[in-house]
Amino acid sequence: MTETIRSIIDHYYERFVDRHGANINADQWSALNAMRGCRTEQYGQVALACDRCDWQGEIFQSCGHRSCPHCQHDVASQWLERQTDKLLPVRYFMVTFTIPTELRDLFKTNQSVCYTLLFESTVETLKRFGLNDKALQGELGFTGVLHTHSRRLDYHPHIHYIVPAGSFNPKQNEWKEKTDRYLFKQGNLAKVFRATLLNKLKHTFSTMPKLSRKKKWIVDCRDVGSGLPALKYLSRYLYRGVISSKSNLSDNGTEVSFDYEESRSKKKMRRALKGEDFILLLLQHVLPKGFRRVRDFGFLHGNAKKRLRRIQLYLKVSISLPQPTRKASKHGLRCAKCQATVSVVGFISALDYRKAHPT
Repeated sequence: MTETIRSIIDHYYERFVDRHGANINADQWSALNAMRGCRTEQYGQVALACDRCDWQGEIFQSCGHRSCPHCQHDVASQWLERQTDKLLPVRYFMVTFTIPTELRDLFKTNQSVCYTLLFESTVETLKRFGLNDKALQGELGFTGVLHTHSRRLDYHPHIHYIVPAGSFNPKQNEWKEKTDRYLFKQGNLAKVFRATLLNKLKHTFSTMPKLSRKKKWIVDCRDVGSGLPALKYLSRYLYRGVISSKSNLSDNGTEVSFDYEESRSKKKMRRALKGEDFILLLLQHVLPKGFRRVRDFGFLHGNAKKRLRRIQLYLKVSISLPQPTRKASKHGLRCAKCQATVSVVGFISALDYRKAHPT
């Protein structure tokens, strides 16, 4: 990115506090302060040493906050590594459930409750379709990832589910698989999702926004291929963060602008906002503290490892034993002298750094 999130926050921090400071919550303040201090003395330093030659050095620690765009580069590879261990030789589908416009204000002001109900409703919908489908008639396994942003970074809550096209019936100890390029009908998914979510919301909130009966809810169900290539594609898609490195982020001193791609036309567009408004745009996507945006279900759940291994054995999947790993630098750095990998050899706390570098 031409500019960093930290430099933009530093530039517009006072203006942001004056204009929007009274309207953000504790979780958003925490994220803002973390991003502002990312890769500065606020989080101390990591001491590094080359694995091959005598080079040594230090770098500032990243904040590690899940809302910081600069700290998400390892998340996709970690997810891909976990999912590779669960890989099945079947087709994979991505099913996306989107919240209609009329409900977005309700979700924005009641995030923890509404996001929980969204997960519950979508999980119930997928489980029901897995049990009722003639070709499956069993338990599905799937992974869900909550996103709250559109390509323009507007508030747009939706969940992507990765679903292998097969099911397991524990009573009959039977694996069933769909071999065509369609999983479930999108219109039927949308109808059941709508009824399930609205029922939960009506039992939770005393007042509800008016919804158009004519307007159809959107559920997208698409084939994304099979095997490892599908997982690699999905890892890039699911963990691209609120704003990606391809956004060409820039600051002219008054406005911050970035590139995005329209979902329908695929045209490259550019959006510009006042710097303080851009920071607010980012912070509206901070999730409530402790809320898990990535969840596994069915035979892909962490508590279903034995069931998953049984399925993999049935499908003749080669299962490799975990290999011991050394403590390499998570920053992916290379030695400046010989380009070998570097390892973490120590940590300098923020307090110790300030003592050694008094202002």
